[in-house]
Amino acid sequence: MTSPELLRRRFGRGIMAFPATPFGADGRLDLNGYERHVAFLAGHEPIALVAAGGAGEIFSLTLAEHESVIRATVACGAGLPVVGGAAYGTAMACEMARAVERAGADAVLLLPPYLVRSEQEGLRRHIRAVCASVSIAVIPYSRDNAVIAADTLLQLAEDCPNLVALKDGTGNLAAAERLARRAGERLVIINGAPTAEVFAPRYRELGVHSYSSAVFTFLPSVAKSFFAALEAQRRTVLEEMLTRFYDPLVKLRDRKHGYAVSIVKAGLRVTGRDAGPVRPPLIDLDAEEERRLATLIQEAAEWNR
Repeated sequence: MTSPELLRRRFGRGIMAFPATPFGADGRLDLNGYERHVAFLAGHEPIALVAAGGAGEIFSLTLAEHESVIRATVACGAGLPVVGGAAYGTAMACEMARAVERAGADAVLLLPPYLVRSEQEGLRRHIRAVCASVSIAVIPYSRDNAVIAADTLLQLAEDCPNLVALKDGTGNLAAAERLARRAGERLVIINGAPTAEVFAPRYRELGVHSYSSAVFTFLPSVAKSFFAALEAQRRTVLEEMLTRFYDPLVKLRDRKHGYAVSIVKAGLRVTGRDAGPVRPPLIDLDAEEERRLATLIQEAAEWNR
């Protein structure tokens, strides 16, 4: 396992990959397929593999499946840092965080609590309890019903030495700027907005140089090309990629609830790395939507050569 301090430095620049969790036609976990998928992604050298996150359908996994997925990621991840998801209420999140540590992962991605909205003090206690339950690094995910205020984050940084980063999924650039400025060198801010590439140029202006990429899961070459253009500040290339691929992808993603996950599974089918269907209550893209995605992917792959 990598120390929290080393992870803080590593997570400061690059792309985090989020493996999808493959299921068979009968809905059962396809662990062999998952191992192949992880090995493929690891070969493209992201800064970390985030297993059983939102794109990995953590909300649809049993506790036994969750730990199996984390173990498989550690075993097949070619030595890359592995971050495992934890979620739901405080007691279950702590249990899942301990499973992540037990499975040999390097860090925990703490997703928002199930359903409830809480005051900042309740959110602080929730995150602090999860941090205290493990010795590995913890990364809270700020979004939806668990948006973490700057004051709360700074208090947690004082209370929890293993809190190394914050994944900001709000897309609120003004709030992200306050977080980045006040966190300083103590915490890394990771751009975790849905289809993070759309926000990446503006986050970069705030000093945020890392992000999570759903596109990396099914089209890593395009995701890496975008990051390279971002690092080199090739603005014309960035604008072209956003206009021709990422913006249409977002429009397709926004057609129905849950498509942020479903579009990843569809992208894997289109690129010949089928990870099966999503589990209910999510639904898969319909045939016409998948054809539209296939056209986008084909054009992006040809133009990216």
